[in-house]
Amino acid sequence: MSDALLDAAELEAIQDAIRETAPRRSSQYQPDVEPTRLALIADDRSVETVRPLLINLATRWVRRAHKALKQHLPGTWQLDVVGAESIDGVTAKEELRGAWLAGGKAGPAEVVFAVHGAVIDIAAARRCGGVPDANPDTTRTPSAISVRLFQPIGRQLFETWCTQWQEMFDADLQPSTELAIVQRLIEATTVVRLTVAFSGSVAGRIQVYVRPEVLVPKPAALAAIQAKAKSVANALSNVPVELVVELGTLRLPLGKIRQLERGGTHALPKFVDSRVPVFCGGVLKAWGRPVVCRGVLAVQIISVVHGQGTQS
Repeated sequence: MSDALLDAAELEAIQDAIRETAPRRSSQYQPDVEPTRLALIADDRSVETVRPLLINLATRWVRRAHKALKQHLPGTWQLDVVGAESIDGVTAKEELRGAWLAGGKAGPAEVVFAVHGAVIDIAAARRCGGVPDANPDTTRTPSAISVRLFQPIGRQLFETWCTQWQEMFDADLQPSTELAIVQRLIEATTVVRLTVAFSGSVAGRIQVYVRPEVLVPKPAALAAIQAKAKSVANALSNVPVELVVELGTLRLPLGKIRQLERGGTHALPKFVDSRVPVFCGGVLKAWGRPVVCRGVLAVQIISVVHGQGTQS
């Protein structure tokens, strides 16, 4: 004998009903609209506004950057804009370790410009007249000497970024050595990081870090005006709501439900004069008693529940 609540025939009938009512799926289906990320908070909205601005700026800038670095880097290589994403200041702090850094200011806007990876060692070796390693270790952090030798090359590269910034935003981005720029960056909750990667015979990446609020100011908060409690109560008093009076609940096994017949009688687990719950929006609001008023079934409220469960 099986311990299952339903026999095989019942299970099959239920599965057939589910299959018949399930929505049809087709591999040919194409959505009418393109899905986009929904920004839920002010920081998200600022990030979603700044990301395309930085990507557009970098796409125009890579040609200038290639021209500035061409004489310092051997072989065939190119710069590709990978994208821009949101990170936090703690992540930015860890990424800036061992990188060549530069900072810039344009009014309230502040930029941290960083060069990472083997490109620093390659450019430093080329500047010293040496032969760069044919298979450099791309995971190794550049040495302090390499970073220092890369200084004039990095400064020249950053100047091309400042020029492109001025053309796009019509604001003069001036190089700055203020440590406060980096400090404010790593303390920020939200940072937009733009990544431009080297490919070909040179490995490394260039990353630009910007706090989104310095490019897209947060919208001013609306003034909060406290409403009068009486006005709110009067407005809500005209809102229609649905009350549900539960006269009784009956539980039957599926087997007996299949055997239901017209004229059958099933006793409820309550007496006629038992109190019944009154729900509003799924919340218990009162207790009542079934009565007949002018020949119509009605409910007489005998107690009101306050605090969603505390009976008064």
